[in-house]
Amino acid sequence: MELTKIWEVIRRRKWIILQALIVVTLVTVMGSYLIKPSYEASSKVLVMPFKKGAGLELGKVGLPSLTSIITTITDLSVNKVLAVSRPYMEKLVSRLQLRDRKGQLISSDKLTQSEPVFSFKEIIFPQPRIGIREKEETNLLNIRGVSSNSEEAMMMANTLAQIMVDENQENVRAEYRHARIFIEGQISEVKEQYNKALLKLTEFRKKEETLDLRIETRLAAEKTAELLKEKEDNIIDLAEARAKLGRLKEQLAKEKPGFLSASTLQENPHIDVLKKRLTELRLQLAQARSDLTERHPQVLSLNEQIKIAEAELEKEIEVYRSSAPELTQLERRIASLEAHLTGVNADMDKYFAAFGELPDKVYKQTGLDMELNVSQQRYSALLDSLHRVEMAEASTLSEIRVVEPAVRPIFPESPNKTKNGLLGVFVGLAFGLGLAFVAEYQDDRIRTTEDAKELRHIALMGLVPVFEPTKQPLISTKDPDDPLCECYRKIRNYPSIEDGSVKSLLITSPGPNEAKPTTVVNLGISIAHERKQVVLIDMDLRRPSLHAYFNLPNHVGMTDILQGESSLDEAIQATSVEGLSIISSGPPFPDAGVLIESGEVGSLLSELTTRFDMVIMDSAPVLVKSDPLVLAKHVDGSIIVIESERTTRRAARELVDILANAHIKPLGFILNKFSMKKGKQLYHQYYYGYGGRELLVSERG
Repeated sequence: MELTKIWEVIRRRKWIILQALIVVTLVTVMGSYLIKPSYEASSKVLVMPFKKGAGLELGKVGLPSLTSIITTITDLSVNKVLAVSRPYMEKLVSRLQLRDRKGQLISSDKLTQSEPVFSFKEIIFPQPRIGIREKEETNLLNIRGVSSNSEEAMMMANTLAQIMVDENQENVRAEYRHARIFIEGQISEVKEQYNKALLKLTEFRKKEETLDLRIETRLAAEKTAELLKEKEDNIIDLAEARAKLGRLKEQLAKEKPGFLSASTLQENPHIDVLKKRLTELRLQLAQARSDLTERHPQVLSLNEQIKIAEAELEKEIEVYRSSAPELTQLERRIASLEAHLTGVNADMDKYFAAFGELPDKVYKQTGLDMELNVSQQRYSALLDSLHRVEMAEASTLSEIRVVEPAVRPIFPESPNKTKNGLLGVFVGLAFGLGLAFVAEYQDDRIRTTEDAKELRHIALMGLVPVFEPTKQPLISTKDPDDPLCECYRKIRNYPSIEDGSVKSLLITSPGPNEAKPTTVVNLGISIAHERKQVVLIDMDLRRPSLHAYFNLPNHVGMTDILQGESSLDEAIQATSVEGLSIISSGPPFPDAGVLIESGEVGSLLSELTTRFDMVIMDSAPVLVKSDPLVLAKHVDGSIIVIESERTTRRAARELVDILANAHIKPLGFILNKFSMKKGKQLYHQYYYGYGGRELLVSERG
């Protein structure tokens, strides 16, 4: 739905929205004053992480760490769950003697209930509640006590915080006792193992009569590592030298008389001289050939000299390939590196042999030393941990601290009258909008051309704006540029009316009170302004009204003519508008349908069309009487008047069905009393943005 349509629905249904807004807001505000106020108090506790003591070092010597012995709970989420568990809540209820409305101790389940949703009484008369929330990115827990008594709310928050502190302190103290007993038992075992390891090492040294062989082994290992590093470097250097030698040989193999590198010419001047000599001979040969023949002695001599020079240059290059200075230098370096590698391998073999000659007692002594060191470290660590655990047990503090105790609240936490009032306004507005759109959905009255989907097969001839009831509806009293005059001008410019093919019109509507007579009169005035002779016939014999627009009598009219009591000339009355005449309905007739169905109507219309340029007939509504269906057979065309805000889509559907069954195809329909505010943009385009024919095509599309 477009925004303009939404706004139009809101504007049209504003009273429904306003009433819903007022009712819901008043109910919300009054309910806020009826609900018993509840107070909220909160305290903050800090859950500190467990401090690792010396006992954590036990893991290095193969014993369980202190963290596996002391299982103090310092996780925020776990403490949050524990705080609202049944044991904690029962202690809180017992200390404060919290009671419900019946005077009985409140159950822990109701105490931790987050919101009073079980009954209306709990909303009007709130019971004590407790809750805990974590502070994001901190180690703080916020304890929230809610009660209808402000003092009780404060005591609930502070008492639960103290219960958490006491329980945590008792748990830590019990865990330290358990850790101390465990460490004392481990000390006795480790002390006995240490004494045995020390005795074994002493007996081994006496028996083997040896010094500390670990030093000797370490020195031999360091020397071997140096030799391995030296061997690795030697292998790398040898590989690099061999690679350079290979690249150099490839480069020398590419040396030819026609392609010599700059380094070759620089290192072997003789090759350079030969190349220059060969170049000069080729130049002389080129000059000689330009003046002499190929068999001339001078040309033959130069060819011979060039062959000799090329052979000498090739020979010199071959010699250079095998005796280049850089080649000789690389070959010497490779030989030197190979000799050094042989020496390093020999030294390594000597040290490896020395390792094999070391007695097995080295390994035995190492094992005994390790066993002694491990026992000594474990014993020392256990003694240190025992001391720290005893100190911690004596000075045990809770890992939970109360950092901000609760204070007695002054103002109630709920109901929040301002918040509830704003919420009531929002809900009332939403409810009102919902009712407005429901009412709009159920309302099938036609307001705009888009609503007249049932008439899509009938052309739209024009829109007539709504005017104030106090103002004169006739366009004869208005300025020619008035929008009302313009709209009837566009209707009269409808192609079949403008070209004269239609000389008699029947104007009807689906139901009564749709401003049909006003349309008949104004359309007649508009056509008369074109200096045409127009006559209006009031064929709505039951509810005549055309004569009243011109303040004319209704003594003689159509009923008299159809009964043969008066002539046509006697019934025609001139109006104040030049060129416009009127035939009123005449005196009432008991059965008007009989007169309309008589054959006199057709002959009467034939005579009038010869005397007037246009005959416009007003008829009863189609859905009320069958008169229009009879009269439509005697006229050139019919026009249906649809009143905005009155004609329903259901009536439009019935109208279309009736016309289809009667085989009547109207020229088009007019949407009467169209609101300029509701269709401002469309109205502006209709009256100021298009020509008459362009609008007609637009509306048909």
